Amino acid sequence: MELRGVLKSWNDQKGFGFIEPDKGGEQVFVHISAMRGDARPAAGDAVFYVPGRDAQGRPRAEHMRSEALAVDRLAIRRKPRQDRRSAKTTPTQRGTAGGARTRSASSSSVRNLPLKLVVFAALLALPVAGATQLLLLGSIWPLLAYLLISLCCFLMYWSDKQKAMKGNWRTPESSLHFAELTGGWPGALVAQQLLRHKTRKASYQAIFWAIIAVHQLLWIDWLALDGRYVGHLIRPLLD
Repeated sequence: MELRGVLKSWNDQKGFGFIEPDKGGEQVFVHISAMRGDARPAAGDAVFYVPGRDAQGRPRAEHMRSEALAVDRLAIRRKPRQDRRSAKTTPTQRGTAGGARTRSASSSSVRNLPLKLVVFAALLALPVAGATQLLLLGSIWPLLAYLLISLCCFLMYWSDKQKAMKGNWRTPESSLHFAELTGGWPGALVAQQLLRHKTRKASYQAIFWAIIAVHQLLWIDWLALDGRYVGHLIRPLLD
Protein backbone atom coordinates (compact mmCIF):
# COMPACT_ATOMS: atom_id res chain seq x y z
CA MET A 1 0.00 0.00 0.00
CA GLU A 2 1.32 3.42 -0.96
CA LEU A 3 1.74 6.11 1.68
CA ARG A 4 2.22 9.83 1.11
CA GLY A 5 5.08 11.93 2.42
CA VAL A 6 7.55 14.71 1.69
CA LEU A 7 11.17 14.14 0.70
CA LYS A 8 12.74 15.80 3.72
CA SER A 9 16.32 15.57 2.45
CA TRP A 10 18.02 14.35 -0.71
CA ASN A 11 21.70 13.86 -1.61
CA ASP A 12 21.66 13.73 -5.40
CA GLN A 13 25.35 12.80 -5.76
CA LYS A 14 25.00 9.80 -3.45
CA GLY A 15 21.47 9.01 -4.57
CA PHE A 16 19.62 8.70 -1.28
CA GLY A 17 17.46 10.68 1.10
CA PHE A 18 14.78 10.50 3.77
CA ILE A 19 11.00 10.76 3.53
CA GLU A 20 8.91 12.50 6.19
CA PRO A 21 5.60 10.54 6.33
CA ASP A 22 2.47 12.70 6.21
CA LYS A 23 1.05 10.76 9.14
CA GLY A 24 4.16 11.33 11.23
CA GLY A 25 6.55 8.82 12.67
CA GLU A 26 10.10 7.79 11.88
CA GLN A 27 11.71 9.10 8.70
CA VAL A 28 11.99 6.57 5.88
CA PHE A 29 15.23 5.95 4.00
CA VAL A 30 14.97 5.87 0.20
CA HIS A 31 17.58 5.04 -2.44
CA ILE A 32 17.49 6.26 -6.03
CA SER A 33 17.07 2.64 -7.18
CA ALA A 34 13.56 2.73 -5.68
CA MET A 35 12.56 5.88 -7.61
CA ARG A 36 10.17 5.64 -10.55
CA GLY A 37 9.24 8.52 -12.85
CA ASP A 38 10.66 10.86 -15.46
CA ALA A 39 12.86 13.11 -13.27
CA ARG A 40 15.22 12.76 -10.32
CA PRO A 41 13.72 13.80 -6.99
CA ALA A 42 14.58 16.92 -5.00
CA ALA A 43 14.19 17.89 -1.35
CA GLY A 44 10.71 19.19 -0.70
CA ASP A 45 8.99 17.01 -3.30
CA ALA A 46 5.69 15.43 -2.30
CA VAL A 47 5.96 11.70 -2.98
CA PHE A 48 4.13 8.39 -2.69
CA TYR A 49 6.09 5.39 -1.43
CA VAL A 50 5.71 1.73 -0.50
CA PRO A 51 7.09 1.21 3.03
CA GLY A 52 9.40 -1.65 3.89
CA ARG A 53 12.29 -2.64 6.16
CA ASP A 54 15.97 -3.29 5.54
CA ALA A 55 17.97 -6.22 6.92
CA GLN A 56 18.42 -4.39 10.23
CA GLY A 57 14.71 -3.67 10.54
CA ARG A 58 15.03 0.03 9.73
CA PRO A 59 12.28 1.70 7.67
CA ARG A 60 12.99 2.18 3.99
CA ALA A 61 10.99 2.77 0.81
CA GLU A 62 10.71 -0.20 -1.53
CA HIS A 63 9.27 2.05 -4.23
CA MET A 64 8.85 5.82 -4.56
CA ARG A 65 7.23 8.09 -7.15
CA SER A 66 6.17 11.72 -7.45
CA GLU A 67 2.56 12.83 -7.06
CA ALA A 68 2.08 13.16 -10.81
CA LEU A 69 1.86 10.03 -12.94
CA ALA A 70 4.76 9.83 -15.40
CA VAL A 71 6.48 7.38 -17.72
CA ASP A 72 9.41 5.72 -15.94
CA ARG A 73 12.87 6.57 -17.30
CA LEU A 74 15.84 4.36 -16.42
CA ALA A 75 18.21 7.30 -16.83
CA ILE A 76 17.01 8.99 -13.64
CA ARG A 77 18.50 6.16 -11.57
CA ARG A 78 21.98 6.66 -13.00
CA LYS A 79 24.52 8.62 -10.97
CA PRO A 80 24.89 12.24 -12.17
CA ARG A 81 28.14 12.86 -14.03
CA GLN A 82 30.79 14.78 -12.13
CA ASP A 83 33.53 16.80 -13.78
CA ARG A 84 36.75 14.78 -13.45
CA ARG A 85 38.82 17.97 -13.35
CA SER A 86 37.28 18.86 -9.98
CA ALA A 87 39.35 16.11 -8.37
CA LYS A 88 42.57 17.85 -9.45
CA THR A 89 41.77 21.33 -8.17
CA THR A 90 43.16 22.88 -5.02
CA PRO A 91 40.89 23.62 -2.04
CA THR A 92 40.75 27.29 -3.06
CA GLN A 93 39.92 26.37 -6.63
CA ARG A 94 37.29 23.92 -5.44
CA GLY A 95 35.68 26.67 -3.37
CA THR A 96 35.66 29.02 -6.33
CA ALA A 97 34.38 26.32 -8.65
CA GLY A 98 31.72 25.36 -6.13
CA GLY A 99 30.46 28.94 -6.04
CA ALA A 100 30.44 29.06 -9.83
CA ARG A 101 28.54 25.78 -10.03
CA THR A 102 26.02 27.07 -7.53
CA ARG A 103 25.46 30.22 -9.56
CA SER A 104 25.32 28.18 -12.76
CA ALA A 105 22.80 25.76 -11.28
CA SER A 106 20.71 28.69 -10.09
CA SER A 107 20.73 30.39 -13.48
CA SER A 108 19.95 27.15 -15.34
CA SER A 109 17.32 25.90 -12.92
CA VAL A 110 14.58 26.88 -15.37
CA ARG A 111 14.63 24.48 -18.29
CA ASN A 112 14.07 25.84 -21.81
CA LEU A 113 14.22 29.38 -20.42
CA PRO A 114 14.04 31.27 -23.77
CA LEU A 115 10.92 29.38 -24.85
CA LYS A 116 9.26 29.84 -21.47
CA LEU A 117 9.99 33.56 -21.52
CA VAL A 118 8.27 33.81 -24.92
CA VAL A 119 5.24 31.89 -23.60
CA PHE A 120 5.14 34.04 -20.46
CA ALA A 121 5.25 37.24 -22.53
CA ALA A 122 2.48 35.93 -24.77
CA LEU A 123 0.29 35.11 -21.77
CA LEU A 124 0.88 38.59 -20.35
CA ALA A 125 0.05 40.39 -23.60
CA LEU A 126 -3.74 40.51 -23.18
CA PRO A 127 -3.80 41.28 -19.42
CA VAL A 128 -1.21 44.05 -19.85
CA ALA A 129 -3.08 45.53 -22.83
CA GLY A 130 -6.40 45.40 -20.99
CA ALA A 131 -5.06 46.73 -17.70
CA THR A 132 -3.21 49.53 -19.53
CA GLN A 133 -6.39 50.52 -21.35
CA LEU A 134 -8.25 50.68 -18.06
CA LEU A 135 -5.41 52.73 -16.58
CA LEU A 136 -5.81 55.25 -19.40
CA LEU A 137 -9.53 55.32 -18.67
CA GLY A 138 -8.83 56.21 -15.06
CA SER A 139 -8.68 52.89 -13.18
CA ILE A 140 -5.36 51.71 -11.77
CA TRP A 141 -6.88 48.77 -9.86
CA PRO A 142 -6.51 45.95 -12.43
CA LEU A 143 -2.83 46.72 -13.07
CA LEU A 144 -2.17 47.18 -9.36
CA ALA A 145 -3.96 43.93 -8.55
CA TYR A 146 -1.85 41.94 -11.01
CA LEU A 147 1.37 43.38 -9.59
CA LEU A 148 0.61 43.13 -5.88
CA ILE A 149 -1.25 39.82 -5.88
CA SER A 150 1.42 38.26 -8.11
CA LEU A 151 4.03 39.26 -5.55
CA CYS A 152 1.90 37.82 -2.74
CA CYS A 153 1.34 34.64 -4.74
CA PHE A 154 5.07 34.19 -5.33
CA LEU A 155 5.70 34.55 -1.59
CA MET A 156 2.93 32.04 -0.85
CA TYR A 157 4.61 29.51 -3.15
CA TRP A 158 7.99 30.18 -1.55
CA SER A 159 6.52 29.72 1.92
CA ASP A 160 4.77 26.50 0.90
CA LYS A 161 8.03 25.16 -0.56
CA GLN A 162 9.84 25.89 2.70
CA LYS A 163 7.08 24.19 4.69
CA ALA A 164 7.30 21.14 2.44
CA MET A 165 11.07 20.89 2.93
CA LYS A 166 10.69 21.16 6.71
CA GLY A 167 7.72 18.80 6.88
CA ASN A 168 5.46 21.50 8.33
CA TRP A 169 1.76 22.12 7.74
CA ARG A 170 1.27 23.11 4.08
CA THR A 171 -0.58 26.05 2.51
CA PRO A 172 -3.98 24.78 1.26
CA GLU A 173 -4.10 24.44 -2.52
CA SER A 174 -7.43 26.27 -2.50
CA SER A 175 -5.67 29.34 -1.05
CA LEU A 176 -3.04 29.24 -3.79
CA HIS A 177 -5.70 28.89 -6.48
CA PHE A 178 -7.73 31.77 -5.03
CA ALA A 179 -4.67 34.02 -5.15
CA GLU A 180 -4.06 32.95 -8.76
CA LEU A 181 -7.67 33.60 -9.71
CA THR A 182 -7.71 37.11 -8.23
CA GLY A 183 -4.74 38.16 -10.37
CA GLY A 184 -1.72 36.36 -8.95
CA TRP A 185 -1.27 33.76 -11.70
CA PRO A 186 1.77 35.55 -13.26
CA GLY A 187 3.60 35.40 -9.93
CA ALA A 188 2.51 31.79 -9.49
CA LEU A 189 3.86 30.84 -12.90
CA VAL A 190 7.22 32.45 -12.13
CA ALA A 191 7.33 30.74 -8.73
CA GLN A 192 6.54 27.33 -10.21
CA GLN A 193 9.47 27.57 -12.59
CA LEU A 194 12.03 29.18 -10.28
CA LEU A 195 11.19 27.10 -7.22
CA ARG A 196 10.28 23.88 -9.06
CA HIS A 197 7.11 23.75 -6.99
CA LYS A 198 3.64 22.43 -7.91
CA THR A 199 4.77 21.56 -11.43
CA ARG A 200 4.30 17.79 -11.32
CA LYS A 201 0.80 17.41 -9.90
CA ALA A 202 -1.52 17.05 -12.89
CA SER A 203 -4.74 17.94 -11.06
CA TYR A 204 -3.18 21.13 -9.67
CA GLN A 205 -1.81 22.15 -13.05
CA ALA A 206 -5.20 21.56 -14.70
CA ILE A 207 -6.89 24.05 -12.36
CA PHE A 208 -3.99 26.49 -12.65
CA TRP A 209 -4.12 26.61 -16.45
CA ALA A 210 -7.91 26.83 -16.38
CA ILE A 211 -7.50 29.99 -14.26
CA ILE A 212 -5.09 31.43 -16.83
CA ALA A 213 -7.58 30.60 -19.60
CA VAL A 214 -10.33 32.44 -17.71
CA HIS A 215 -8.17 35.56 -17.52
CA GLN A 216 -7.31 35.36 -21.22
CA LEU A 217 -10.99 35.01 -22.19
CA LEU A 218 -11.95 37.91 -19.93
CA TRP A 219 -9.51 40.25 -21.66
CA ILE A 220 -10.40 38.98 -25.13
CA ASP A 221 -14.02 39.89 -24.39
CA TRP A 222 -13.07 43.32 -23.04
CA LEU A 223 -10.63 44.24 -25.82
CA ALA A 224 -12.20 42.59 -28.86
CA LEU A 225 -15.91 42.44 -28.01
CA ASP A 226 -16.14 45.67 -25.99
CA GLY A 227 -17.01 43.81 -22.82
CA ARG A 228 -20.11 42.13 -24.20
CA TYR A 229 -20.00 39.37 -21.60
CA VAL A 230 -17.82 40.69 -18.76
CA GLY A 231 -18.28 44.43 -19.14
CA HIS A 232 -20.67 44.51 -16.19
CA LEU A 233 -17.79 43.24 -14.03
CA ILE A 234 -15.19 45.73 -15.26
CA ARG A 235 -17.15 48.95 -15.83
CA PRO A 236 -17.83 49.52 -12.09
CA LEU A 237 -14.04 49.94 -11.71
CA LEU A 238 -14.25 53.01 -13.93
CA ASP A 239 -16.90 54.77 -11.87
